[in-house]
Amino acid sequence: MNGTSDALAERLDRLPVQVRPQFGETTDSYVRRLARANHLKPSYLHGFLTGTPNWFGRPRLERLAALSGRSPEVLERVLSDARPPRRRRKAGPPRKPKRTTKSELYQRIRRDAEAEGLSGRALVKRHHVTWRTVRAALDSPEPQPRKPLPRRSTVIDPVQHLIDPMIEAGRTSMEIWVSLMDEHDTSIAYGRIRAYVRDHTAP
Repeated sequence: MNGTSDALAERLDRLPVQVRPQFGETTDSYVRRLARANHLKPSYLHGFLTGTPNWFGRPRLERLAALSGRSPEVLERVLSDARPPRRRRKAGPPRKPKRTTKSELYQRIRRDAEAEGLSGRALVKRHHVTWRTVRAALDSPEPQPRKPLPRRSTVIDPVQHLIDPMIEAGRTSMEIWVSLMDEHDTSIAYGRIRAYVRDHTAP
């Protein structure tokens, strides 16, 4: 909940149709259900709850509480993302020295083997590695490159098939955000949509 009071929230009346928030539900999901129950466009209610200057930000909990007939404390307890972020902890002790890279480890193993004539077992014991690592270091001066990690999924992936045609039709990021919320019951941060549109349309 915001630390500053919201004068508008104090003057708001409850919406005619009340909707009970579900435990663990996101704020955006609750706003969409509340809007549809009262025959409002979810994008309109979301924008009203957020207010200027950032219509696409997080809805103000005081306004949502006033319109939903629930206290801010109840919403904070029930909605999964309504609690204020935790304060950052104070800086801890200094970080440990940087770990030896695999390339540096290979070089040390090869140097010890060549300069001191150490056996594989002695190299394993000195460098606290497996025999396989020692064998690989002696066979090649540089470790084999790691296989590229598979692409991580993003919040755009489930609705990419909806967004791409809208981009091709020339719709703006704002129009896409509104369409996803009002027509497809989906909330995605406006910044994510804008960045995807920018990357998609970049020459």
